[in-house]
Amino acid sequence: MKRKIIIDCDPGHDDAVALVLATLAPELELMGVTVVAGNSSLKNTVRNALHVLAFAGANTIPVYAGCVKPLERQLLNQSGEEIHGEDGLGNYRFDVEAALPQRKHAVDYLIETLRAAEKPITLVCLGPLTNIAAVFERCPECKQNVDCLVIMGGAVRVPGNVTPAAEFNFYVDPEAAKIVLESGCNIYLHPLDATMQALFKRKDIEMLEYAEDKLANFVGSLLALYAGTYEKELGFYACPVHDALCIGALIQPSLVEYENAAIDVVTEGEMAGKCLIDTSRTGSVWFATKIDSRGFVRIVEETVSADK
Repeated sequence: MKRKIIIDCDPGHDDAVALVLATLAPELELMGVTVVAGNSSLKNTVRNALHVLAFAGANTIPVYAGCVKPLERQLLNQSGEEIHGEDGLGNYRFDVEAALPQRKHAVDYLIETLRAAEKPITLVCLGPLTNIAAVFERCPECKQNVDCLVIMGGAVRVPGNVTPAAEFNFYVDPEAAKIVLESGCNIYLHPLDATMQALFKRKDIEMLEYAEDKLANFVGSLLALYAGTYEKELGFYACPVHDALCIGALIQPSLVEYENAAIDVVTEGEMAGKCLIDTSRTGSVWFATKIDSRGFVRIVEETVSADK
């Protein structure tokens, strides 16, 4: 039986790869996509999600626009433009006609869907956790129908990528991250500790970029743009495909090793977004510490290159 999932995202190159994987993976049933502002403005991230799904031949999957800014803060100026470009996808030009977003707000869709669910649903969270925190604040009983949360975010034992303390998603909305991590739901957290190991190198990118398969070529093109910005900003041509690791872990759970701990999130001052780990206490959070990097690359390559 396929695992029912809803993806909450802010595309973003790595979000885009995750969306493509989720539409193709036979193990998963993508029920809907909710979108939040993060890597770019909500207008851009919604448009990107719609175009990626259309390109993947999945434009019947409904897309819902969510929160335009964090719970208690303004969206970061320029947000993720340094890495993802002004529009969130490096101005990638799509040659497809995309569907329109649904009129219902993402938070309303999530509440209605979770309330009505006959079996628990997996929420895959790839951006700032604003939409999910808003759901839990408005409708605490919705947590009962969440099978688990599969989250990309945080930096536990490694430095952040926005400040020395904080990873981007948690830094953008630390209040939301704190609410979600303290929700009591079963959480599989994929922090920078693990996602920086989900690395595509030049040979991996070129294998996809020059493939004959349309979707493989698309993913390769996105990763080439992504790696190009990493080369410009950080000095090396490669890219960690952070968000796609969450989908890879659902396709093949043995890819990832986890550790259980209680994790809190700092919400004030220069350390906002920082993960505080207490391994002396068990909690509902399992955070990824190590992955099979080559296995992850192989899953992406095989999934997007398979004959459809």
